[in-house]
Amino acid sequence: MKNILTFILLYSYSFSGEVPFKAGESLKYSAQFNLVPVGEAELFVSGIEKFNGIDSYHVSFFAQTKGLANRIFKIDDRIDIWMDKKEFFTHRLKKDINEGSYSKKVDVRFDYDKSIATTKTKEVGIDFKARDPFSMFYYLRVITLIENEVMSFSSYEGRRIVHYNLQMTGKEEISSPLGTFLCKVIRPFNDGKNLFKNQGDMQIWVSDDERKLPVKIQIKMKFGSMTLILKEID
Repeated sequence: MKNILTFILLYSYSFSGEVPFKAGESLKYSAQFNLVPVGEAELFVSGIEKFNGIDSYHVSFFAQTKGLANRIFKIDDRIDIWMDKKEFFTHRLKKDINEGSYSKKVDVRFDYDKSIATTKTKEVGIDFKARDPFSMFYYLRVITLIENEVMSFSSYEGRRIVHYNLQMTGKEEISSPLGTFLCKVIRPFNDGKNLFKNQGDMQIWVSDDERKLPVKIQIKMKFGSMTLILKEID
């Protein structure tokens, strides 16, 4: 029975078909922090690079406050990931986080042949393919999403290994400067309850079309939550 369930899960997460994004894609967002407009953010696929000899998408995420928000609570975050070109898991995660008086830098490198993840200060054993929230934005664009199916993943961002669940809970219409999109809603999920309370939690609204755009994103941050609405595609 266990083998059958494992097969079903792997089949559900499998990818087939053309990738709906490519090097050079830039998704620009208006940003709200705790429901207050504060600035902008961007997801940018800068290109394909080698990491440990493996072709990987280099993706950058930027979030910055503008104007008055800079004086009240400045946010200046940059996160870079190197994501496997074929299976979209994370090979490297580099974070430079600056939110108010809080700052943090981390650089995690995954060696799946040796089953370890390393930072400057420590090394941990891993038995999974890491999927951090930022590679997840792209992974969800290439798999078939099945309503109410609970998807289980693991990540490591330098402190501890985190096991988390996501679930497509239905569809919602989301309005943006680019128009109104019918979106599939993907939420954190555990023990029969929706989550959005732990740092690192996220919710994603992916357009129900061939582009599978992350139209709306909510990210739990150190001191609140950031909501991003897609406003421009380059």
